[in-house]
This record gives sequence, C-alpha cells and structure tokens, in this order.
Amino acid sequence: MVIMTTVEPENLEDPSRVLQDTSSLWPMRTVASLLGVKRTIVKIEGTNRHDLNDKFAHVQAYDPVKGRYSAILLDNTEDEIIYLPPTSIKQINILDATSFAISYAWQAQSLDKLYIILIVLLAISWRKQDIIIHRMSEIVTVAVLLLGVSFIGRFLLSEYNLVKERAESMVGTRNPISTVEMIEYRVEHYFSTSQWAKVALLLTFTFILISMGAVALAFCGDDSISGAVWLAWTFVADPGTHADAPEGFLVRFVSFSITLGGMLIFALMIGIISDYIGNKIDELKKGKSRVIESDHSVMLGWTDKSIAIIQQISLANESEGGGTIVVLADAPKEDLEEHLASAMSQERGSALELMGTNVVFRSGNPLEESELQRVSVLTARSVIVLSPESLSPDEADANQVRQVMALKALDGVNGNECPPVVVEVQDVDNSELFTLVAPDFAEVIVAHDLIGRFMLECARYPGLACVLESMMGFEGSEFYFEEWPELKGKSFLDITCRFDDAVPIGIKSNSGEVFINPKNDHIIQEGDKILVLAEDNDTYEVNDGSYETNKKIESPPAAEDAKQVEKIMFLGWRRDMADLITQLDGYVAKGSELWLFNTVPVEERNELLKDQGHKSELKLDNLLVYNVVGNPLIRRDLSRIVSVDHDGETVSLDEVDSILILADSVSIENGATVMSCDSRSLSTLLIIQDIQKRLYDEKKEALGSSTSIKPVSPITEILDSRTRSLLDVVSCGSAYVMSNQIISSVIAQVSEDRDINAVLRELLTAEGSETYIRSVSKFVDLKKEDKMSFWDIALKARQHREVAIGYKPAGLGFREASLLIINPPDKSLDRQWAPGDEIITFALD
Repeated sequence: MVIMTTVEPENLEDPSRVLQDTSSLWPMRTVASLLGVKRTIVKIEGTNRHDLNDKFAHVQAYDPVKGRYSAILLDNTEDEIIYLPPTSIKQINILDATSFAISYAWQAQSLDKLYIILIVLLAISWRKQDIIIHRMSEIVTVAVLLLGVSFIGRFLLSEYNLVKERAESMVGTRNPISTVEMIEYRVEHYFSTSQWAKVALLLTFTFILISMGAVALAFCGDDSISGAVWLAWTFVADPGTHADAPEGFLVRFVSFSITLGGMLIFALMIGIISDYIGNKIDELKKGKSRVIESDHSVMLGWTDKSIAIIQQISLANESEGGGTIVVLADAPKEDLEEHLASAMSQERGSALELMGTNVVFRSGNPLEESELQRVSVLTARSVIVLSPESLSPDEADANQVRQVMALKALDGVNGNECPPVVVEVQDVDNSELFTLVAPDFAEVIVAHDLIGRFMLECARYPGLACVLESMMGFEGSEFYFEEWPELKGKSFLDITCRFDDAVPIGIKSNSGEVFINPKNDHIIQEGDKILVLAEDNDTYEVNDGSYETNKKIESPPAAEDAKQVEKIMFLGWRRDMADLITQLDGYVAKGSELWLFNTVPVEERNELLKDQGHKSELKLDNLLVYNVVGNPLIRRDLSRIVSVDHDGETVSLDEVDSILILADSVSIENGATVMSCDSRSLSTLLIIQDIQKRLYDEKKEALGSSTSIKPVSPITEILDSRTRSLLDVVSCGSAYVMSNQIISSVIAQVSEDRDINAVLRELLTAEGSETYIRSVSKFVDLKKEDKMSFWDIALKARQHREVAIGYKPAGLGFREASLLIINPPDKSLDRQWAPGDEIITFALD
C-alpha cells in the first residue's frame, strides 16, 4: 500500500546513507535543477495502486519512524510526495534503464547515470580471470560499448527532442506535420547533405546489433563481455557461425536474431559500396577529378578547331616521344571523348593521329579559377583559349576577356607563373581589350581577320594557299627561333648558306624585336636569335661555312613590277567585310574593282560596313566597290552579274582576275553547320566552273585556237577538313583555303612559341615582307646559265632583298610538289632550271 502525504525535511534521513549497504538501489544525479543533490531512481511494483505500478520515482529520504521511503513520481508535475514500503521498490535493470531513457528523454543528463547501472550490470557477467590482460580486455570492451552508447544515445535524444518540438509547433496550423513525417524529413536531410550518412547509418546499426546481441548473450550464457562481443561479431560477419551456437533455446534464439540482423547489415553494406563505386565511376566519366600533369598543353573550350589543334600539337610532340593535352570544356566528358574517337576512326589519310600524345578530358566551366587549378594550368607548358561558337562575336570576345582575367588571377599563386596564353578572338576591334586587362600576358589570334588576309593573298597569287598552309602547320617546315653563338658578328647575308637543313629568314634581337627579311648588312649581336624554316627544332644545325658565298653572282636586271589594275569578286558575306575591303585596298593598284556578290540588301550592306569599326563611309584609295544582290547558288544570277549601283554596270565571270568564295556568315548566323556551308561553297564552285568553261569555249570558238587565256580558278574557303577529299572531285586543285585548319595550325604554332604571332602578322599584311611566287627568270638568265644550286638562287634573291625559301618545278602542281616547296633538301647541289620553274620568296614588294 502507498501512502501519499507530506513530511518535514528535518525528520528525514538521507536515503543514500540508509541504503548504503543495500545493493538493490543505485544513487544517480538527475536534472540540472537538482545538480549536487543525490537522488535514487527506482521502479515501483507490487502495490495496490495499479496506476503507480511500473512507474519510476525519485526516492527523497527514508523515514525511520514509518519505515518507508519518501519519493516523487517522475511524471508528477506537482512534486507530491508518496511513501513507499521497501517491498515496493525494484532494482532497475538494462531494460528498465532503456525504458526510462525513452519515457523521460527530456532528462538527458539522467542518461549519464544510467551508464553506471550498465557498467555494474555488465561487470556482474565478468568471469574471474587469473591473467590481468583478460581483465583489461573486459574493461576496454565495456568502455567502447559505453562510448558508443553515449554518442548514439545523445544524438538520438537530441534528434527526438528536435522532431518533437517541430511537430508540436505545427499543431493547429493549416499544414500539420506528424512526427513520422518529421522523422522522414530529418533522415532525408542527412542523406542529402552528408556523403557519409549511409556509412554512419551502417556503422550505427552494426554497433547497436553487436552491443545488444553481446549483452543478451552474456546474460543468456556464461560468456564474458569481451567473449560475448566477439561471438556477436562472428554471427554478424559469418551467418554460418550461428550453427555452432551453444545449446539452449535462448542462446540459439539470440544467435539467430543476431545472424538475421547481420545479413541485413551486409546487404546494406553491399548496397552502400556499390553506390560508392558507381558514383566514383560516374565521377570519373564526368571528368571531375584533378589532373596531375606538368609541361602539358591546356585547351580551354571545344570547337570545330579542336581536333585540328590536337593534331598539330601531336605533330609537335612527336620528336619528344609524345606529350599530354588536357581539354577543359563545359560539355560532358563522354561527348568529348566520342568526338576524339570519331576523329581517330576515320579513313586513313584523314584520321587523327596522336603519335604518342595522350589527350585528357575534364568537364567544367573554364571561367572558374577552381576548375583551372583542377587541370593544373600553372604547371602547363601553354594554354589555348578557344572562342565559343554559340555566342555572338562581341559576347564571345567578352567571354574571352573574362577568361584571360581568370588566368591572370592565378599568375603567381604558390610561386608559379602562368604559362604562355594564346587567345582566339573573333572581332579585330576587340583585340585591344586584352592589352588593357593584361598587357603582354596573352597572344591574341583574330581568327576572322587572319583568314581574311590569308584569302586576299591567295586570291591574288594562285598556288600561294598551298605555300602558306605548309608553313603554318607542323607537317612540313615551320618557324623556329634559336640562338647560335658561333654566328655572332656575322651579317645576315653571311648566314644565308650556313644551314643545310633550314632556311634563315629573319632575326629576333636581344630586345625582343623581330626582323623578317632584314638588310644584308644587319649584324647578329650577342643574344640575338636566328629565325629559320625547318622541319623540327632538332633537325638542323650550323655547318662549317665552306660554301663560297662571296663568288660573283649576277642576276638579270630587275624589271619594274608595276601594279596592274585588277577586278576581284567576293561571293558571300563576312561580318568583317569592312576590314577585308580596307586590307585589299592596300594591296591593289588604283582603279581596281571589287564586286560584292551576296544576298544582303545594299542598304543593310552599307550599314554593316559602317558598323564594323567604320562609322562613316569607307575611305578607299584604290578600290571601286560594285554591289550585286544575288544568290551564289543560282546559275541565273551568276550568268549575268549586274551592279545595282554605278548605272547598272555588268561583268562576266571570265572578266574578273580573282574570285573568292567566302563561307557565308549569313548562313552560319542562321544556324547552318560547317558542313552545310561547305556544301554551299562547293555548289557555287561547280556552277562557276561550268559557266567559265562555257564562256571559254565560246571565246575560243570566236577567236579560234589562238587564244591562250585560261579561266581564273576561284579560291574557295572550306571550314570542315573532311571536305578536302571532295575537292579533287571538282578539280579544285590548290585553289582552296582550309580556314579552320589554318587557324588551328596558327594557334598551335603560337602556343609553342608566342613570337611566331609577330612573324605571321607581318607575312599576312601589306606592310613589311610578304610571300611571293616569282618566276625563276627573275634570278636566273636561262639563256646564259641554267644550272646552279638553290643556295646560288638564295644569294641572287638577297641582291633584291628577298629571302628564297623554296621552289616549284615546272609541270608540277603545288600540291604535288609539296615536299619541294619549302626548305628544299640538297641546297648546295646544282640542278637544271627551266622555264616555268617558280621560286617562293619573302619580299617587301
């Protein structure tokens, strides 16, 4: 029976003192408000008050007069005192302690004292060991269990309080949340915010199963705690072990339960490991890992030029046994690898050959500094920044400016300097921006401007396309700078014949200035580098100088090459047409005509010419511009070309001196692919060739067989290298320009040596030295002498301040003589020169 009343505190004794010899009760510290006051937690049972049975209470004191304990129920908010006889107080065990923790989770600090109960209860199961190490193992085992229970218990209690508080706060609202939903939300939160949540869940389940199983085995059998823990682990790790469990229903039932839980845990572990491996593989596929390389080439972005650039860099790396190219682009890694594999699987002759170079792809935004560091940009040999093709020219160039700023920000990080940077720019007017943000930091390649100048040169000199193309790639001879101390004090004329396997064409002074085709008396100073055309940087060296260069060599009298008035036709439209026309005006003689044939209306055409850096009308000194509105794909428009200005003047295709078929930017802006643009160019070429043939046949029939005038071969701009194989079908010969291929070759060369950019700028402008194809009769009087060496030709060319870099025998096309054009072999051997032979030179005019 339980009596509920109040008593005076002074009449009561401390229950911990009264019960100090009693092993049925255990003193515990309780909630924070009672810190420093010892309390005793007991379980009530066997009373005639059924509402009190199985409840927990704090024992306050012992009344020796009544022989009862005064206590307060834990769930009594009024702190009413009840009196309990000793027979109604029960020792609490592990199950009671667990029930207490769950029922009274708000008393978190009470959990600490429950561990004291756990320690005592676990200690009861110890065996008396003779060896001290056995006792130490028991202590360590219990300590590990207590630490685990402490960590897991505190975490679960804190989560329980949080879930309960949030669930209660939603009661009465329009959107009430149940406790179960809140628990599911918290679990989802941990799984989505922590990559270790699954592992933590697995370890927690494993620890709980082993701990509970070990305690159960210790109570059911006669094993020590350490032995029970080990036995529980074997049941979890090896399901077959439970077959050898000791006899007894309870022991085997516990063993079976642990084994069943172990099977579930291992199933969870296999799932977690599978997910981890799968995620790692996906991460590798997506190219998110860091690149550990040095002295490699980094390409930022992916465009139609990327494959050609990779090919050129691979050719440059061939002499070194290969290298590494790292591509960072904002595209899936699988797509980039598929592009590369497709290029390598093409037919022989057009397939990409890496020649020992390894290509590594990474997916990411090149504008982010963290992504740049991920591809080890600071330890690279060079960085190539490609212009995005999906943006307008101004937007793309603005993107490039930011890219250069991101690279500049990394310069000097961890003591590493940023390697040479080559930036592709679309609009020549934006090139000055890079000088403003990072002077002398990046080499700018204006793709459209470069191709425009290239095509102008090729249109005026048939065959020049093949010559320039061979110099701008690593397949044949290319430009190299090297210092030769043994040539110090020599003049440029003296070194004309000092390289058996190279052709000297200029000098880079020790101040960094580049001189192409310098004067004969230009003296080589200490620190100067010789600019040569050679097959590779390690394929040439200085000879002994035994070739006689001071022998008397006379050239035929130089004829005045007066500029002739020309008629030039552009088929198609380019967005940098104003710059192209301005450059052409510097090449041609006064009174020359330029016919613009495209679909752009004249009014819009004039505005576009003003908008490209020319806010007023174009001021041309030599050219007269005739505008024609027509479609180059329609034969009727090409058969009769009528100007919409200049009083409707007309011209036929057999009257023009040069025809350029441009890759129409109007079609590209409307979404046309490079292959469809090439298809338009090929169709236009076929129509022009057919019209020219008909006009030639008519003129031949009218004049008889005495006419020897051949139709001019149009220069066609080709974007896709795969179109090259189709050009032989239409008998295009050497009259085409692989614009993307050339830009790719230039970018690759400049990335290997940034000084090459200054060389190409001079060779492709009207100022300075240009590339010319001369008749051999300019240097050799074939009536007096017809046998001499190439070095003799080179010495004669120096009398006209020209640099002879190669020749083409008569009767061979430029493509057929590609191996003989630049840097010919056996320069000291005499050969038979004949009419029709041509010499390729660098000259001022």
